[in-house]
Amino acid sequence: MSLMGNADPLIVRASGGPRERGRQYGSAARERVLLSLENYERVYETFAGLPWEGATALAETFVPAVARVQPDALEEMEGIALGAGVAFEDVLALNLRTEILFSGKARKIAAAGGGAAPGSAARAPGSSAGVPGECTSFCDLRGPEPVVGQNWDWIPFSHRTVVVLEAAPERGPRWVSVVEAGLLAKFGMNAAGVTVLTNALVTSLDRGAPGMPYHLLLRSLLESESVDAAVDTLRTVTRSSSANYLIVGGGRGVDVEARPGGADDLSLRRVERGGYLIHANHFLGGDGEFASTGADHGPRVMPDTLFRSERATALAELMPRPSVAGWHEVLSDHANYPDSLCCHPNPREGELEQGSTVASAVIEPERGLMHLVLGHPCAEPRVTYDYRDFFGVRG
Repeated sequence: MSLMGNADPLIVRASGGPRERGRQYGSAARERVLLSLENYERVYETFAGLPWEGATALAETFVPAVARVQPDALEEMEGIALGAGVAFEDVLALNLRTEILFSGKARKIAAAGGGAAPGSAARAPGSSAGVPGECTSFCDLRGPEPVVGQNWDWIPFSHRTVVVLEAAPERGPRWVSVVEAGLLAKFGMNAAGVTVLTNALVTSLDRGAPGMPYHLLLRSLLESESVDAAVDTLRTVTRSSSANYLIVGGGRGVDVEARPGGADDLSLRRVERGGYLIHANHFLGGDGEFASTGADHGPRVMPDTLFRSERATALAELMPRPSVAGWHEVLSDHANYPDSLCCHPNPREGELEQGSTVASAVIEPERGLMHLVLGHPCAEPRVTYDYRDFFGVRG
């Protein structure tokens, strides 16, 4: 792997079986895992109303559902706990942050009798939205080769917990993911040519019912041999959380908007050559596609989602030719600052309500290249990771 630039991220390469990979990961990222635990204890209490003991107890109710579908994930989390010197249930609670956090927020909205916020106005500076906005992702197939990527926005403490995790499992393709320390996966790509991008979504159906958790599903998708296999994984499991999965490979993309449940709770959009798609933290189809089964709370929980989607689309339309530099500029945009595509902490908001772009990636999947910024893409260096040797492919 070649690393160009001045950034100095924590890169963890783990190999072998699930427990051994977890142990290597937990040991290498121990200080960041501890920092994740320290901060999520505050986050769960603030947004979900759960003390840490309540969060771990809720997380443990998911173990049977995970054991039926992805037992290796439990073994790997045990390894992470061993390597980091923490309890298994602590690592489990980190990996269920979406189920704990957003289900708690959805329950609070339901208790208040609230619905989704109307309209498409951006968040006004100084307003309190509660949970910060999460991600803006894109898939651009208008050029000769795909250019895809995303910004990951989250609470500023995550600048100190991010890890570039590179895995060489005993079975299946090698993969890389940009992830919070202690979690199994977030966005990334693998040696089979599959790239996985993602956005958190929130609906009135997100109540934290046990099923396959969001971040464990992201790991399953990164282990897929093809786009179709990844989509089949989403169809064949019972999912606990709403989320968007933008899966790219073989010159095409599939965007899967998912609500808690099974195959009937998915909406698919295909991205073909000559087209592009942008996704933030709300359903593109709106409530109309599933009005009888739930409401989209994304625009209420993360009000800047609507603006980010509209702004990125407008900038994409102005791009004469898809390129890494062009999409880097889109992800660096400051319209509606600080709640912009390149998100900066708003000093008018509380510490845990602030959002910040923690990582920004533009990926060329057919070249095996990830152009990554850890921090704000407007200011920090863009570093190019060449994974062709690690993946065992050239071209």
